[in-house]
Amino acid sequence: MTSKIEITFPVPVEIPKGWNSRMLELIKEVCDLYKEKNPNRTMWVFGYGDKPTYSQADAAFLGIDTPASAPDTGDPEFDNNIFMIEVAERELKL
Repeated sequence: MTSKIEITFPVPVEIPKGWNSRMLELIKEVCDLYKEKNPNRTMWVFGYGDKPTYSQADAAFLGIDTPASAPDTGDPEFDNNIFMIEVAERELKL
């Protein structure tokens, strides 16, 4: 079972036009397969784009990790060198 997909290129590369849309469609397929196998649950893509780096305060509030070098407070900064997709999952209320 997989919980994360991570790709790191050894050098900066150009992403072909339309690649982001194709990648989102593939992830949506994974979500649909999960829903088929878990009829009382749902899963969906809820965010995608440049990867945010959060402050220590925001990371603590969100319950996520952030680098020790992140500032104590402040708005998120976005790394336009990293395309990320976030997926959410929850139980269906019947």
